[in-house]
Formats: sequence, structure tokens, C-alpha cells
Amino acid sequence: MNALDLMARLGGEILLNKAHANIDGKIVVLAFLNEENEWVFTDEGQLLVNEHSNLAVDEAAAEVATTKTRKTKAQLVESVEITDEPTVGLDQATE
Repeated sequence: MNALDLMARLGGEILLNKAHANIDGKIVVLAFLNEENEWVFTDEGQLLVNEHSNLAVDEAAAEVATTKTRKTKAQLVESVEITDEPTVGLDQATE
């Protein structure tokens, strides 16, 4: 997770080349831009990114676990009608 992902996750904003977030009523500087235009985490930001990275992994694992379910019962067909006449849209002989 990079600084901008963390900032978006916490509902923060960028101000004066620093990523800020309001946490429990306190404004926390998460990261700042260095001379090479790269985001560098502050100590508080690094603690938060570690915490939220673990939460993001847990959320992703929970999402995968809920989406990989199998059908336990098949839908039963009551009756099938078979005719000798071709149906529109099926493979018809071409001359």
C-alpha cells in the first residue's frame, strides 16, 4: 500500500506536499514528498500503513472466501419436448 492509497482509505487529503488524515480528531501527517517527488512515510504513517495493510489483506481474503462458493443443488428440469423440426438460430443446413 502506498501513501496515496492509505490517504484515500483514511479519507485524507494532500496539503503543502504532505498527505494528511484526520484520525480520532487529530490531524496526522501520513507522508510527504521528497526532492525526487517520491512519497516518504512519516513514523506515524508507517505504523498506520502496517495496520491498514494487514486489514486490507484480511478484507481481500474474506472477499475471496465468500465469492468462491459452489452450488450445492442442481436445478431440476421437469420435462423436455423434442421435435423433428429445426428451431430458428440452431445449426441449419446451408445449400
